[in-house]
Amino acid sequence: MVNAIETLTIDTKRAIEDTISLVKIDSQNPGPQEGACTDWLYRRLSGMGLEVIRQAVRPGRDNLIVTIPGRGTSPRLILSAHTDVVPAGPDWTVPPFEGRVQDGRIYGRGAADMKSGMAVALGTIEALTHSEPPGGDVVLALTVDEEAPDMAGVHALVADGLVGEEDQVLALEPTGLRLRIAQIGLRWLAVKTHGRMAHAGRAHLGVDANHVMARAVDRLKDRVAALPYEDPLLGRPRFTCGTITGGVATNVVPATCEAQLDLRLVPPMTMAEVEGLVQTVFDETVQEFPGAGFEIAPLGVARPPVKAAESSIIVTRLREAYQQVTGRPLETGGADGHEAYTDASMIAALLDSDSCTVFGPGSSDHAHTADEFVALEEIETACRVMEVLVRAW
Repeated sequence: MVNAIETLTIDTKRAIEDTISLVKIDSQNPGPQEGACTDWLYRRLSGMGLEVIRQAVRPGRDNLIVTIPGRGTSPRLILSAHTDVVPAGPDWTVPPFEGRVQDGRIYGRGAADMKSGMAVALGTIEALTHSEPPGGDVVLALTVDEEAPDMAGVHALVADGLVGEEDQVLALEPTGLRLRIAQIGLRWLAVKTHGRMAHAGRAHLGVDANHVMARAVDRLKDRVAALPYEDPLLGRPRFTCGTITGGVATNVVPATCEAQLDLRLVPPMTMAEVEGLVQTVFDETVQEFPGAGFEIAPLGVARPPVKAAESSIIVTRLREAYQQVTGRPLETGGADGHEAYTDASMIAALLDSDSCTVFGPGSSDHAHTADEFVALEEIETACRVMEVLVRAW
């Protein structure tokens, strides 16, 4: 490898210690949110002698950005990680914010998603402070609000020009150390149907908003199932009615019903197409219920399907680094599929980039679950892969 950095070595022991420290910080979203975690990361990065940019996203919620300047003309490598975690929820058998190490694993909320990946990124940046400069800038972008519908942190990064379409982006999210090269699209919609209230004993005088919603949801299930799309990696489009609520009492014809819809898109589907399909289905349905109506509103930001190019620098170099470290080809997809939308996916969508991908320790099967964990061995392997990747940058 020409002009490779020979001195870069990531401290895997410190990466494991950082993972434990980060898991111990409660950054649930919604909940306490990211402030304490951001402050810890700011001190950690400042302690490396780095200039840390705090980008205000919302009151008390800041992105952090640090840059290791490169010596040459290679494109920028953006290492992406988010500081928030989903709520801990019930059914844990270990304390969710203890950072317990047991049976070769670290347990806790965020252990997989994605404080272990964040710790690997920290270790990469710290190693660079003790080595000769890389061939191009290496940037660490730590964002807030990734686990929420608006993904406000990454939108702020792009809006302020802190990441660009020529950048090579790697989110160190949990993939079971597989390559997540493609990302299924996602559109959340909130729908409200309107009917007319009446006594259930005189139901013919009312219009049942719950019935309108049920008929439309059932019809939409059939329409999505019949769509002529199937992607070799992402599979087929799918639809879930995640929540549905309506009515005031058992013996009252419900005047309103509200539902939240989850629609998953695969190429070449567009947001306009899926929104139009929902509109058409509800238009058709209310025609069967004289006096009924409906309204549709977006729920969170649109998340179109995206895919990195096999020929992109980040994908090519990541495959080479993984092969060199493990002696095996880097697998794509598999048990850790392409369902979880990431900051890298949103950057790709906002900038129309094919140079954004996802790879990291921990399994997506264990993220967002009780007793979430990451294997110590995966943290160590991720560190070794990042060493090789950045040495060759």
